[in-house]
Amino acid sequence: MKIKIERNQKEKIPKKKKERVISVGKHRKMVLALWLLLSCSLAFGIYKNFTAIDQHTTHEKVVVKEKVVNTSGVESFTKDFAKEYFSWKNNKEAIEKRMSTLGQYLTEEGFALSQEMVRADIPTSSEVQTVKILDVEKHSEEFVISFLVDQKITEGKKTQSISSAHRVTIFENEKGNHIITSLPTLIENPEKAEYEVNQVEGDSEIDIKTTEEITDFLETFFKLYPTASKNELEYYVENDVMRPINVNLKFVELVNSVFFKDGNNIQAKINVKYLDNLSKTTNFFQYRLSLQKNENWTIVGFK
Repeated sequence: MKIKIERNQKEKIPKKKKERVISVGKHRKMVLALWLLLSCSLAFGIYKNFTAIDQHTTHEKVVVKEKVVNTSGVESFTKDFAKEYFSWKNNKEAIEKRMSTLGQYLTEEGFALSQEMVRADIPTSSEVQTVKILDVEKHSEEFVISFLVDQKITEGKKTQSISSAHRVTIFENEKGNHIITSLPTLIENPEKAEYEVNQVEGDSEIDIKTTEEITDFLETFFKLYPTASKNELEYYVENDVMRPINVNLKFVELVNSVFFKDGNNIQAKINVKYLDNLSKTTNFFQYRLSLQKNENWTIVGFK
């Protein structure tokens, strides 16, 4: 008897589904990079914001330093030239000597033109008294010089003094040598400036007693002042606002003194009359003083 053994099929065990695992480690670098980018963007935004504020509130100052140009050489050259150019004598030998000297200052064109200025038969002679520089303008390698020349013109027995203003152009090379590139051209003579004097009136609030005290103090001071030492001045003057002058002057009087209040001080506008013992001249010195009274009157300001 055969026994049939049937094998049962193995029971299929259902496979477990793999759980989805999120790996943090793989994305960590990306997250850090994003945070870093965000931080940089925020920092840059803050920086731009402050920068923008600074641009609106900060005013830059550009300091332009002026180059100091030494004009003593060209001024001296101009004076020497003017003395030769505006001086002559009415004889042939002197005229030839003058032209020979001018050749050291002028271009060929200028030299040729200047020969017409003083003729051989000229009836006058000229002597330059003074040459005064009025203005100096620097243009690249050239200077434009304005000057005033005083001449004494003689014709026979007649002598006349004249004053005229001129302008010349002078070239200067890198070695500091000069040459006249344009002959003297007449310009307008300088005039006296107009100035209106502001009349200062005395302060009515200052009583007569105070006025007399200040006057006595100033008369005493100006008698001593011409020959006073520094130690002597310390009794009358504070902070060395007036220093010793050491001159031989004799005090005469105060003229047209005006006093007015300035806060706690008194301003004094005075003319001091002195006799110069050496030259025997009478001089008026004008002072604007600031006076203050503590125990005694003292001079605390001077201009």
